[in-house]
Amino acid sequence: MSDDIIRLAENLIGPADRRRLESYGAHVIQHGWATRYAWSEEDGDPRFDIFRGGPNEECAVRVGRHREADEFFAEDAAGQQITAGPLDHVMAELDIYLEQRSGHAPHGA
Repeated sequence: MSDDIIRLAENLIGPADRRRLESYGAHVIQHGWATRYAWSEEDGDPRFDIFRGGPNEECAVRVGRHREADEFFAEDAAGQQITAGPLDHVMAELDIYLEQRSGHAPHGA
């Protein structure tokens, strides 16, 4: 028997982190930086998508977790990595990223 631990997709982002991401989704909606959020899958792994816009809605960012590096990451709509690291770091960087793209002045400005 192998000593490898099998990490299933539903465990890649655990229940506590799912709740934190959903709370973060509500946070960005409240600030007007997004219109909704939803869970999806990419290659069998869970992704947390944040959308913006009205009738022509688009995915603004996507949050996932790297299996090998065991860290969270955020990508823009084109799939370019915005940031990676612990979930708190990713959410803080996304605040800056989404706020800048919303046309609001950055924090502390």
